[in-house]
Amino acid sequence: MTAGTPGTPHAGLFEHGPGPAPAPAAGGLDARVTVRRGQFVLTVDVQVAQGETVAVLGRSGAGKSTLLRTLAGLLPLDEGRVTLAGQVLDDPAQRRFVPSERRPVGVVFQDYLLFPHLRARDNVAFGLQARLGQSRRHARDRAEEWLERFGVGDLGDRRPGALSGGQGQRVALARALATEPRLLLLDEPLAALDSTTRGEVRAFLRTVLPTLSAPVLIVTHDPTDAEVLADRTIALEAGQAVATEA
Repeated sequence: MTAGTPGTPHAGLFEHGPGPAPAPAAGGLDARVTVRRGQFVLTVDVQVAQGETVAVLGRSGAGKSTLLRTLAGLLPLDEGRVTLAGQVLDDPAQRRFVPSERRPVGVVFQDYLLFPHLRARDNVAFGLQARLGQSRRHARDRAEEWLERFGVGDLGDRRPGALSGGQGQRVALARALATEPRLLLLDEPLAALDSTTRGEVRAFLRTVLPTLSAPVLIVTHDPTDAEVLADRTIALEAGQAVATEA
């Protein structure tokens, strides 16, 4: 995974079977998720096809972040199954759990989580070196290409503290996509931006997301983001899907 730390299955995780698994979406994401966190229970089915963008919309506490963290491998399932491009990432009944750092998943978190001590170029190159084993020189060259693609090629020498919110968002997206993940997760991608920058980055994402072959899942509380960026919307309330709109 592009960012984050590995999740670790808890004791007793494999005691309950998930029942019949849904047929996997070819090349896409097919997830049947049940996660318990204290009194809160998230139970939702999510399918995202290749090249499709789906928004998960809901208020704070609805379960959006729990779903994203589960798909990213930061939380294990209690029941269910997560399959991506035919690969089982999490299945308690089969004692199968792929940790976050081994999942072909790119994540852009709400606060971007760029490495503050690394320049923008090296932030993007990090995954290419750490995960794909590319040489430092080749990874930096590829990072430059991604930064250019997203219109921040002249900012490669800047550290995150010297980037604006919109610039940081573009660098974070470049870092997430540089390793060519099979799934892209966006966690409240516009929430940390001011109103002017939010419109600019929303327009940028509206242009970029349809060009991706990987399925994209956006977690947001903003109906405008869902309407503008997604092909389809799943609404969550208290851990349950309450509506799905095309």
